[in-house]
Amino acid sequence: QFCDLLDESLFEKTVRRLKPLGQPWVVTTREMKTLTERALKEMQMPTANAIYEPFGRNTAPAVALVCKRMLLEQKGDEVVGIFPADQLIDDEGAFQDVVRKGSQIAKSDQVVTLGIRPSYPATGYGYIETSGPSTKTESQSLLAVGFREKPNAETAREFLARGGFYWNAGMFIFRVNHMVNLFQQYAPDVWHAIDELSPDLSNFVEVYSRVRSVSIDYAIMERLPSHVSIPCHFSWNDLGSWDSMAEVIGVGADDKHKIEIESDRNFVFPFADKTYGFVGVNDLIVVDTADATLIARRGQTELVKQLVDQMKAAGNSRITDHRFEIRPWGRFEILADARNYKAKAIEVDPGAQISHQSHSKRTETWVFIAGEGEVIIGDQMFDAKAGVQLSASAGIKHRIRNTSSSSVLKFIEVQTGTYFGEDDIVRHADDYNRQ
Repeated sequence: QFCDLLDESLFEKTVRRLKPLGQPWVVTTREMKTLTERALKEMQMPTANAIYEPFGRNTAPAVALVCKRMLLEQKGDEVVGIFPADQLIDDEGAFQDVVRKGSQIAKSDQVVTLGIRPSYPATGYGYIETSGPSTKTESQSLLAVGFREKPNAETAREFLARGGFYWNAGMFIFRVNHMVNLFQQYAPDVWHAIDELSPDLSNFVEVYSRVRSVSIDYAIMERLPSHVSIPCHFSWNDLGSWDSMAEVIGVGADDKHKIEIESDRNFVFPFADKTYGFVGVNDLIVVDTADATLIARRGQTELVKQLVDQMKAAGNSRITDHRFEIRPWGRFEILADARNYKAKAIEVDPGAQISHQSHSKRTETWVFIAGEGEVIIGDQMFDAKAGVQLSASAGIKHRIRNTSSSSVLKFIEVQTGTYFGEDDIVRHADDYNRQ
């Protein structure tokens, strides 16, 4: 949801799509806190409306957590919608109309799902089975009589032939008190654990460690005798594979990056401004990044999961170590990494600073290329601006701060020494804890 795949991240698109409907909240894991807060700040959205799970426990505990938070704020009668942050919906107006309709239905203690009209017999999605118009709600809504797990190809074709089956997009609308009642009825162990959360969340880790990992589909939805589903006709894609990405980006969008000779229907997701040549091949998808390249045949990109599993089994470091990292203060990208030196391109956000620290086994040199800031080296302070070069020897405390309120401070850092790693960094807590 945070990858640079389109003009903005899917997370940002989701938040902007929901904003006209009310104040969006975010539920995610603590591992995603930095990325989440950076995205919210860039959109000028409050970061207080985010709940960070100590660790993932699937969607049922996450939904129960939202309900508990609403109850703590005396909002048990509120209608809440749950929407994944990694889906692409083009017609935002049509989506918002459906959500508003679902919100009205949910007030009468109905759980509402948004069903996506299937365009092909997909085996990668679960299905919602309906049995005609709901007798309790508007004529456009349907009575849903069950959830169906991801089918095989033959079953998926049967679903489309029979009609009345819709893709389950994982979007739910309900009144908080009603969902709490459903948890107490169908998943009491999940609710009883979540209900023990203290208002200040001081026992969050203890409580969450006792909650079983289970989806809202399995814990609640599959156990309901019926619910209401609204068929959706807007364009929807969960971008679950590079085949989906190629379809969304469209034919010809990558033409400036590729040359084809006796070749056709090849797709490129390029790295930087490279040119890609195809000779005598068709239907390939090429995804290029700074540290890895994927080459797959169209229609088979879902098998990338097996490729990643093999990389994990082989202990390939590219599964966990990347050339760039996002930090609370900004970001960096590794330009070169050798036995006795490392070079990084670093960006510090407006008003942010890198922690006060020293390194026992390496020297750092910085060449500033844009923005304005200050550098503390030992007990001296220096101005940082384009063209300035500064260094801190091993063992010397230093800190870099962006003094601008609007522009990013950019510089190249070169580390020289005999050892690189966390054991080499000594952060000075008296200063670091105040940041």
